[in-house]
Amino acid sequence: MKKIVTLLLLLFIFQLNHAQVIIEKPFAAELSHPELTIESILLLPDSTVINLTVVNNADKDGWFCADRNIYIENLNTRQRYYRIGSHGIPTCPATHNFSRKGETLSFTLVFPPIPQNLNSINLVEDCNKACFFFKGLILSNKLNSDIRLFNQGMEHYTKNDIAQAVECFSRVVEDIPANPTHVYGYAFYHLIMIYNSKGDKLTAGFWLNQLKTSALPNKDYFVRMVKRDTGME
Repeated sequence: MKKIVTLLLLLFIFQLNHAQVIIEKPFAAELSHPELTIESILLLPDSTVINLTVVNNADKDGWFCADRNIYIENLNTRQRYYRIGSHGIPTCPATHNFSRKGETLSFTLVFPPIPQNLNSINLVEDCNKACFFFKGLILSNKLNSDIRLFNQGMEHYTKNDIAQAVECFSRVVEDIPANPTHVYGYAFYHLIMIYNSKGDKLTAGFWLNQLKTSALPNKDYFVRMVKRDTGME
């Protein structure tokens, strides 16, 4: 009997762990309000839960609210999934009034479940004034992690910390996913440029060959960039 209970408990934990996908701090191709960030997106069997935080940038009389008409948009079909609930945020015209500049408000928006195979979505507040939107929200922790790593590489690169930049760019292109973003091509490009500027043609050529033989759908664009800027083919 004890073994059966243990087995059922393990099965329950397994189902719980596989019942949801959590996307941490997703990147968006375009957004309207830099002070509004998405902390996480939970893809559940019965709902889609989005946790957000807004920072008050107003010197005085700062406020925030969420319109009733907020929706997730499926970029493949353009189907819209409208908000069905919220926590921690008033529905306009009611407002949350901030007491000081820099104060934050964390809140949650709840939507119907969306298809599990989506690569990205739009999140849009459909209203008349100061409406927010996030376009091209990436629903892949792998892609979001690689974008974050690429940005770290660029920070090192601009500070002339070349060794750390190479480390970041190399890790970005270690494993290219099925639906890559622009960062993979630019990581290859910067690796080639770094070694070419050092006069290390052998290593620059290695990375150029890696780019050419990669599965990147737009690799020819970056190969042309390399040829334009280095003369390498």
